[in-house]
Amino acid sequence: MSLEYFFSTFSSFFYFLVVLGLAVIFHEWGHFIVAKLTGAKVDEFAVGFGKKLFKFFWRETEYTVRALPLGGFVKIRGMDPDEELTGAEWEFLQLAPWRRILIVVAGPFMNFVLAYLLYAVVLFSFGEAYTATTTIGQAPVGSLGWQMGLREDDRIVAVNDQPVDSWDKITLYQSSIQSATIALTIERGGETLHKVGTIPSSYFDEDEGVEVPDQYNGVFVTKVIPDSPADQAGLTAGVSIVQVDGKKIDTRGQFADYVSERFEKKEDGTYRPLPVSIVCQTPDGATQTLALTPELIPPADDAIPYQPKAQLGTVFVGEISIQEYLTPTMPPLGIAPKIDPVIGVIKGDSPAAKAGVTKDSRIVEINGRPIEDWLDVLQAIHGVEITKQKETYTASPLEITWLSPDNQMHTASITPDVTLQNILTPTSIKTGKRYPMPTIGVDVKSDRIQVGVLGAITGGWEKIEYICGFMFQFLGQLFTGNVSPTVLGGPIAIFQFSGETGRWGMERFLEFIALLSVNLAILNLFPFPPFDGGHAVVYTVEMIRMKPITMKQMETFGKVGFALVIPLFIFLIYNDLARTNLFAWVKGLFF
Repeated sequence: MSLEYFFSTFSSFFYFLVVLGLAVIFHEWGHFIVAKLTGAKVDEFAVGFGKKLFKFFWRETEYTVRALPLGGFVKIRGMDPDEELTGAEWEFLQLAPWRRILIVVAGPFMNFVLAYLLYAVVLFSFGEAYTATTTIGQAPVGSLGWQMGLREDDRIVAVNDQPVDSWDKITLYQSSIQSATIALTIERGGETLHKVGTIPSSYFDEDEGVEVPDQYNGVFVTKVIPDSPADQAGLTAGVSIVQVDGKKIDTRGQFADYVSERFEKKEDGTYRPLPVSIVCQTPDGATQTLALTPELIPPADDAIPYQPKAQLGTVFVGEISIQEYLTPTMPPLGIAPKIDPVIGVIKGDSPAAKAGVTKDSRIVEINGRPIEDWLDVLQAIHGVEITKQKETYTASPLEITWLSPDNQMHTASITPDVTLQNILTPTSIKTGKRYPMPTIGVDVKSDRIQVGVLGAITGGWEKIEYICGFMFQFLGQLFTGNVSPTVLGGPIAIFQFSGETGRWGMERFLEFIALLSVNLAILNLFPFPPFDGGHAVVYTVEMIRMKPITMKQMETFGKVGFALVIPLFIFLIYNDLARTNLFAWVKGLFF
């Protein structure tokens, strides 16, 4: 084992202890303080498990630090049904049901408090990230922005007569558009121009198409525009397009790019569409071949390049490419901001850090190609050639030139690390498919707004609201089968993410602790034992019935809860081990 691997593992373990320690100790402290306030007797408040290393007594409670620093626990007198009970009023089971409910829900509540405090501290310390530029970095051919005549380096000054001074405001105004047109005021070379585009009706009524099945091949057609080339050729919604002109289609980007360029220029300078042959597959597996002639959509007079766009008149979903996933384009315009290729964060022990790349460096060139904005950096890194041997992925090296903050030019050969990651594509979110993702361990320098104390107070609460909303939506999709359970992680995943976020710096590390704390709070509110929410349900039933639950009833309820939790825990451990490629390694020993 190399010294580098040892230090990496040690640092991951340290970060894991900090993450777990904060989340669990805050949780147990919630139980502890409310138990004290409601009259229960607390025998011990422990940090860690195992042998006692340090202890002291204060106000009838023993405070201990134990050998195994994996969280902690609080011991409330009379909470364990197996201990000898005297019937004293300060024993847990002798307390009024409402008092016991407060004690058990105080743990999850303190996890919310911890998350709120951490988010507020992050906002106050680092500020709120935003994209200050309004300059266009990409206007892909075929997009609505390109059809309107938008170009790279155009600066947007207003959207529908609303002035904008950041890309975030452009995004906000675009998301609130309800009309069929969008008007932009731009500056180009000192000249003010006005661009107007017509938004396709499918942008507003995309939910009116057929339901997307759990599994499909190629590109799934959700809607066919009436009187379009697709409609006239007999193409119907609910089929998958698996081939175009004999070529297999894997992503929706491949399909859109190929179809949009199906035209040729005639001798008189005009354009004519070229026929397209597509192979469709119905849900029952039957295939059919259709011949279609696309419709040509003319560009704006000053569009670059000046050429039409061919379209068939379909609304579709499909697997997305890594490049499409990473490019922050915005519907309906499909444009992306121009962001300076300046490094704001470097991950410790990453290929970039080992090569000597420093914070605030500007990437100038990759593999001989000049770098103009951050999207160029992402596309160069994620477009690198990747080879696979058994279950190991290796990326080709990149020749990267950067300008350091002291105006010194540096060049180094940097080989990206490649890891398998979940990407939220239409199919992988349901199947749990993972993609090999190359990275050199750098991220862009973000613009920051200093929010101050009041901004941190309100912003921390907004973060909690957002995370809770996202988690409940995620759980709903998980239980309805729209999200694969293989994306879930257990203790090994927490260990890995602790080390990863720790090496990215304090901001991401604190945000990860906050995120985990919210997750623990929601998990512990599940209404069955051994979670706190399950105990709260029992005590609520007691309060409604106005008589205690019998020990036998509690034991039965507890067994049902454990029967649900233990398989879940085993499944999470299995998911964690599968991500480490342990099973593939064992298989390789025998086959």
